[in-house]
Amino acid sequence: MATARAERAGYERLALGAGVALALFGLLFLSLDVSATVAALAGADVRFVALAGLMALLAQFCWSLTTVAVIDGIDGSLPRRRVQLGYLTGTFGKQVLPLGNVGGSAILAYVLAEDLDRRFQEVFAAVTASELLVFAGSLGVATLGLVALLVSPLPGLDGPVVLAMLALVAFALVVGGAVLAYRRHVVATLVERTAALVRATVGRISMRVHRSLAPRRVTNGVDSFLVSFGTATGDTRRLVLASALAVAGWLAFSSALLLGCSAVGVALPIGLALFLSPASGLATLLPTPGGLGGTEIGLTAVLSVLTGAPPELAAAGVVVYRLATYWLVVSVGALSSLYLSATVWHALD
Repeated sequence: MATARAERAGYERLALGAGVALALFGLLFLSLDVSATVAALAGADVRFVALAGLMALLAQFCWSLTTVAVIDGIDGSLPRRRVQLGYLTGTFGKQVLPLGNVGGSAILAYVLAEDLDRRFQEVFAAVTASELLVFAGSLGVATLGLVALLVSPLPGLDGPVVLAMLALVAFALVVGGAVLAYRRHVVATLVERTAALVRATVGRISMRVHRSLAPRRVTNGVDSFLVSFGTATGDTRRLVLASALAVAGWLAFSSALLLGCSAVGVALPIGLALFLSPASGLATLLPTPGGLGGTEIGLTAVLSVLTGAPPELAAAGVVVYRLATYWLVVSVGALSSLYLSATVWHALD
């Protein structure tokens, strides 16, 4: 019964997110000459399209190896191929569930813990560490892109604006790294205070939430999480390897955008591709699966303004990019989910 309710709730969230995505796509299509976009897609260079897909899959492969490297810190005997398949399955869940990227670590940890028969809390700590490395990699690649734009500025993106964004990204990297390296108790305090706030608000409506977020349970859970987190990240050599793989994944992901635009004849500066690929992840905060609709609208607008390409042509480049980095990745993740016979609906319960 509980399983049926969880799956039904998952389908309801998916339907709601799909509805919002369709509305956003409707707004995009109403603002474009769709026939021109279709014509650009029909004339796309198939070689570049195929390479974009290859780069998207390479990015997922690199990020799955990041997860493998960190999870090895808690148990080096776990089958690496199963961890990689679990990563792809968890990514499928992140991409098809509305706001799935917000709960991405929980989804990935749930799938891996179920498949590998490990304690969720232990796996969750390792997955959180790997996802933080991937996020740090995105900031690093975005920084590289901003530096390139500073050296070769675009007409619509002058030096002061780029410097401001660069300072913001660098600040996030330094502060985040310092907190994780030297002030992990700050994380614990933040979690405990957030839990207290949720218990005082949502807990008044839900007794299950009220019981789950009891101060002692939260404190014990945070302590256990930090111990597992420290175990997973205790090997410096492993962390360097995982970080390098995370950056390589973002470089491949950015290449998919560059190739997608090249396929339809949009000249995209490398620096802009390196910045936009990580930055477009902000669209995943919208209540749509994988940021559908919001990502397409945002990227089309930015590419049109900064490259001078007609909106219809920019939209065609974005479509190729999203076919490679979203639809292809979701398809591979769905096959992995079928292979593992795993379901992701419980992960957000």
